[in-house]
Amino acid sequence: MRAAPNLGADYQNGFDAIFPKLAEKYGVTLYPFFLDGVAGEPALQLEDGLHPNAKGIDRMVERILPDVEKAIAVVQGNS
Repeated sequence: MRAAPNLGADYQNGFDAIFPKLAEKYGVTLYPFFLDGVAGEPALQLEDGLHPNAKGIDRMVERILPDVEKAIAVVQGNS
């Protein structure tokens, strides 16, 4: 996840740095922004402007599915 820009640059910079550091520390793959391609697209969001609607979730799944499939293959030993 990434911090919303309206929280201020200092907060955003500190928050956004957390997940890459944790991924590196624990040796895991990082999918940097789950809402990539959805955030900022009104047709893909609920009325609150923050959360995805059904179409937004479909887009999120389409985008992340290849990475999930790769991770499953690694776990199954089919990498």
